[in-house]
Amino acid sequence: MTDTQARTGETVYVSTLPGLEPALESEAREQGLAFRRAEGGIECEGPAGLHAMANLRLRTASRVLLRLGTFTAPTADALVDGLRSLPMAEVWDGKTPLRMSVTLHRSVAPGPAVVLESAAVAWNQPEVAAAGYLDDEAEGPGLTLLVRGDGERWTVSVDTSGAPLYQRGYRQEVGRAPLRETLAAGILRLAGYAGDVPLVDPMCGSGTFLVEGAWMSQRRAPGFLRTFAFQSFPSFDQAAWARRRAEAEGESLAEPRAVVRGYDINAGALGTARRNARRAGVTLTLERHDLRTLKAPPDAPGLVVANPPYGKRVGEAEDLPELYRALGATLNGAFREWRKALIVPEDPKLVATLGLKGARSLPVKNGGLRCLLLLAGPG
Repeated sequence: MTDTQARTGETVYVSTLPGLEPALESEAREQGLAFRRAEGGIECEGPAGLHAMANLRLRTASRVLLRLGTFTAPTADALVDGLRSLPMAEVWDGKTPLRMSVTLHRSVAPGPAVVLESAAVAWNQPEVAAAGYLDDEAEGPGLTLLVRGDGERWTVSVDTSGAPLYQRGYRQEVGRAPLRETLAAGILRLAGYAGDVPLVDPMCGSGTFLVEGAWMSQRRAPGFLRTFAFQSFPSFDQAAWARRRAEAEGESLAEPRAVVRGYDINAGALGTARRNARRAGVTLTLERHDLRTLKAPPDAPGLVVANPPYGKRVGEAEDLPELYRALGATLNGAFREWRKALIVPEDPKLVATLGLKGARSLPVKNGGLRCLLLLAGPG
């Protein structure tokens, strides 16, 4: 028995945040997945249940789509026939409301409205609602399908994730500048963090970097605390899913392999980080401390990671240069022998203020803002 009984193999598309594509590809290799690059992510082929594994285990994935089929349809009538030929019984009970996101490329005769009407006819559904472009924020009631028309070629996929995958289930409280869990995990991977060296966040806020780092160090699957859309599919096999979860749990370690530490000047933020860590089931070392007088802990050098303020709130912008100078002084002083990873606004003056010699920068986005990931080695 498999997670999707009617399928012997499947193709999935896994999306990720802009800039995290290399991290997602690295994860896929570690999981032994056969994949090819695609716009905004990767496309993978594998046995039935691949979509379940991807949702459960890929830390940098935003959403997992299961390909239902590809067909040629030059007319609206042909489109109805193509939609009707899809294995909808595997993912839809015939009663759940359907939501559809339609994207069209090149010259496609049937427009979005015709696609929705064709779907209603093909599946005898009185109304198929338009979902708009399905990004990593989109979710809603019912089953969500994605229809892509490219010339006369059509590809139909179903969303297997439901709520976006950065919603792990542990972060029910956030700080002033929340960082998505998927972005935090991606930054750690791009920084070369493997969970076997100490991790420090000198401005930890609600603790997202720390929890994600601890989970990586424990080899804990990121989707273990939540549910997914595929669990409501008619073809869902509860026993197979239980075995998959048990296998992931068996690989998880009780404690991180290296110490994970966080500091913050704000006592309220540390309280939030403690509660988030408790919900995540991880052990963190948290301490209230001023960044300006912070010393490296007495561990072997590891990775120091930070998400400093961007100056988007009233009254913050004028304080940023001083804060960034202090951060740079601490990183170049007390943490000189440590590797560094910082996500900062795309501002050359602020980047220069940090004074991280030899740092390389990678473009990323945080909450829609253009940012840079700065990666620097020891020294």
